[in-house]
Amino acid sequence: MGFGSAYVATSFALVALGPVPAAAWRSLIATLLIAALIAVRGRSGGEGAAADRISVAAPGVDAVPAGEPAPGEREDAAPTTAARAVRLLVLSTLAGPLFLTSMNLAVAHVGAAIAAFVAGLYAVLSAVIAPALLPERLTARVLAGFVLALGGTALLAQLDPSSADLVGIGWGGLAASAFALYLVLTRRWSRRYRLDGMTVALANGGLTAIVLGGVLLATDPGSLAPTSVSASVVIALIWLGVVAAMGPVLTVASVRLIPAARSAAFLLFNPITATVLAFLLLGERPAPLQITGGVLVLLGMAAATLPGRSSRQA
Repeated sequence: MGFGSAYVATSFALVALGPVPAAAWRSLIATLLIAALIAVRGRSGGEGAAADRISVAAPGVDAVPAGEPAPGEREDAAPTTAARAVRLLVLSTLAGPLFLTSMNLAVAHVGAAIAAFVAGLYAVLSAVIAPALLPERLTARVLAGFVLALGGTALLAQLDPSSADLVGIGWGGLAASAFALYLVLTRRWSRRYRLDGMTVALANGGLTAIVLGGVLLATDPGSLAPTSVSASVVIALIWLGVVAAMGPVLTVASVRLIPAARSAAFLLFNPITATVLAFLLLGERPAPLQITGGVLVLLGMAAATLPGRSSRQA
């Protein structure tokens, strides 16, 4: 739901900032918040270390102590600093500069509600690509859900290249692909390489702020200054920072406990939240054909990610 609200908050931020500067400011605020959380956690006496000793398990899988390899992975030796750094860089690039910039550009082109549905395809994509990288199976239901979601996306684009903003749809698709791969790789690497939620969140925000902020300072420093400093813009940027800070923490906590596809099922709240808030706060009203497309996307996401009967019995 936090991710869903971020699409609407982005619309408010884009009133005073461009898509890339807004992503840079959001990431800087998130980095400062995460650094403060880490400092508080460090002074609190190591609750994080205690949490790392909790045994967790995916449904139907024997419990695995947090910090150990996920089922199907090997760990011949403790990961080196270089190995951890490379994987953290990959995760941070996917969920940081690539996802945030693509998402902001999608919102700028097609609005918060449509962008949320298209970018929300990462819930389906993660279920489709997970079997290639994780000990999870690709089922007929997942493939059917993928086809439904693609059909819904076509309806969201109104099927008419002459009237639809296909550039915005494309940016949303890139955002979905980046975050889907991030979800799956987080599941694969978080235990084995000791990448906890706080570490990943700090890297996401820091890398995005440095990369995007650095590029803008070198090419167009004036774009970092908002054209207006209204209350709605300030509140939107602060909320975007909060979501960017806590989103990766909660995501990593989720995928370390349950399979990536099951974790992604809860992302059904993403486009629903965005659509409701966009209607209430922005006055966005999708056309009937687009509403039908949104329903198909949700059905596809549900088919691809919600646990089946056998999983529930297990």
